Amino acid sequence: MIKLKKLLKNKTLLAFLSSFLLGTIIILPNIIEGHGVYSLIADFNVQQIPFNKIMNESIKEGSVLWTWYNELGNSFIGSFSFYNLFSPFNIIGFIFPASWFEYLVGPIFILKYAVAGLTSYLFLKRYVKNKNYAILGSILYSFSGFQLTNMMYYHFHDVVALFPLLLYALDKLVYDNKKFIFGLSVTLLAFTNWFFFIGEVVFVVIYYVIKIATKSYKFKLKTFLNIVFESLLGLCIASIAFIPSILSTMSNARINTDWTLITSLRHATNNYLEILRGVLFPPEIMSHRAIVTESNYQSIEMYLPFVGVILSISYFFKKPKNWDSIFMVILVIIMFIPILNSMFFAFTVTYYARWFYMAILIFSLTSIKCLDENISFKKGIIINVILVIAFVLGCFIYTRLFPNGKFIYDKNYLIVMIVSYLISIFALIIIDSIKKQDLKLKMIYIMVIIFICFWGNFVTYKYKLDSGVSDSDYKEYLNVSQEINLGKTARINSSSSCNYNLGLLTKNGDMKSFNSNINGSLFKFYKSIGYERNVSTDLGVENKDLSNFLGAEYIISCGNDDISYLNYNLIKDSGTFKLYYNKNYKKQGFSVDKFISYEDFNKLGYEDRIITLNDTIVLSKKQINEYQNLFNENAIYKKHESKYIKNGIKSNILSNKSTLAIYTVPYDKGWKATVNGKNTKIEEVDNGFMAIKIDKGKNNIEFKYFPVGLKLGIIMSSISLITFIIYVIINKRGIEVKNEK
Repeated sequence: MIKLKKLLKNKTLLAFLSSFLLGTIIILPNIIEGHGVYSLIADFNVQQIPFNKIMNESIKEGSVLWTWYNELGNSFIGSFSFYNLFSPFNIIGFIFPASWFEYLVGPIFILKYAVAGLTSYLFLKRYVKNKNYAILGSILYSFSGFQLTNMMYYHFHDVVALFPLLLYALDKLVYDNKKFIFGLSVTLLAFTNWFFFIGEVVFVVIYYVIKIATKSYKFKLKTFLNIVFESLLGLCIASIAFIPSILSTMSNARINTDWTLITSLRHATNNYLEILRGVLFPPEIMSHRAIVTESNYQSIEMYLPFVGVILSISYFFKKPKNWDSIFMVILVIIMFIPILNSMFFAFTVTYYARWFYMAILIFSLTSIKCLDENISFKKGIIINVILVIAFVLGCFIYTRLFPNGKFIYDKNYLIVMIVSYLISIFALIIIDSIKKQDLKLKMIYIMVIIFICFWGNFVTYKYKLDSGVSDSDYKEYLNVSQEINLGKTARINSSSSCNYNLGLLTKNGDMKSFNSNINGSLFKFYKSIGYERNVSTDLGVENKDLSNFLGAEYIISCGNDDISYLNYNLIKDSGTFKLYYNKNYKKQGFSVDKFISYEDFNKLGYEDRIITLNDTIVLSKKQINEYQNLFNENAIYKKHESKYIKNGIKSNILSNKSTLAIYTVPYDKGWKATVNGKNTKIEEVDNGFMAIKIDKGKNNIEFKYFPVGLKLGIIMSSISLITFIIYVIINKRGIEVKNEK
């Protein structure tokens, strides 16, 4: 008992355990309800868990360069680095069998909350006298509205958990001259999620500049050079992940940086209301909102549990010239100006608020400093109420500007939000009147904990309710490989009632896919056939010509979907799933007897284009000049075998003449091909696919993939790691010599 009391006096441990216990209260009921499996909705169910399972399996089987299981194929790193392929939390999951992941995801989720509490405490404790306030601040950060709303985005939580280390390590370097930690933190965050890391770099730069400008940091050239050196070195160590990820994503058609003067300065009207709502009120779930918009996946949430921004506002009016007050103002300005907001996302036009977790850390800091310095909440409460009135007026004006649009989407949800807000306001008024600091702290703690326990479980309940998927149905989805085991890697297409990403769970290519990161060549192809692809692909089983061309060897129907009229051959009926064989699918390496130029192809209607692709190759003018003689007569294959292999594809073709062998595999500069052991040129054809010239007779063909930038990344990571070790040794010896003197 005495040892336990001593242990609990360790504030760092207490911060970890506090968030661990609160995370358990939120996550455990769902695990129990799911008989060990933690599930939620949409992205979480059909992305996060399948992604982690296939990452695990692919790593253990060696398919770490190219994956056949993400749609029609993609770079493995490009597919999954955004989903935290290299995150330490994912690595924990990789230790265990892939089949365990749905049971591990809940405990790992809890661990993420606990680590967020730990890292944020390390940063916050420097700025308060009473370290209990730092623990409170760590809880505010770990369970903010951003965290609760983004529960469906499992991979966001890794970033939130580790981000405070950057600011903590920078402070240690500047204030205490503690080296190495900052460089290692940069490496860790760059590995964890390269996309979020870009925004974190921007945030840290602003943080540093503000602290220098306000003289919170003293500028020393030596320290500045240390920061730059460790930053670059830390990033270079992560090059093995960072460079291939960046290069792969640059081809993604979703990246749009075409700003206009208006779009750079003015948000869509509803975004202003969403930002105010996200700051002032408890969190809403993304898929089904209470007010403003019916659904919103931009992560516009900033509410701190129970206290909101009331304490931060109070602190600002008391200490307006402090660095953290100035920082808050700058962050708010950034929120409301689109071009500035986009700095955190490499200046993409699409609006996201997924950097708000960083602002939340600063607002958590000013909230606990308000308490630590015994500042009255009065001004914060008054300003907060004024902002709510402004929000209501804004909503009124919005409904007049758009009279035909709906504004309230869930009255009951709205009532819960309003009641929760009013309770917070009245409770804070009462707490502010308490003179004893210890009692005030206890009351704040109690209310914050009650808020987190209620809203954490309420958000979970709302997500589960909105998913419309029972736990038993979800388990059937996860266990689909027990019903559908093809014994090889093939391509599948699935009917409308089937869930996304069956290919990931059955280890097949899939024409019904849900992954933001696919090869850029696929966007090019989809555009050419009139299919608008955003974050998911559903090409439908009804278009047989498209299924044939893309090599869908098997067709799956789910539930009550009747696709018998399509005349595929039924080979298995498990009750839940029906598996059909498509005898007309195109094997990889197929040939056609006609060619068409891109100009003439684009003159065709979209349906005719798909039909045309089955017997005609689309070539550029240069390619036509080079290969047109190959199409004087039909090529006949006496033998045609193709097999998807680890990080590549093999074909064995016996042809009666020279021709172009077509592979409906996304064209990528990382591909190399050999025919009978000799390197051969890969042509980009059909708006994003590949073809190679084969000769009369036997053609043993092998494609091997190696991601563009990976070799450079390996070299840079190796050199940088060695350099870092030398840097540590030199500095350690320097410290020892200094101490001896």
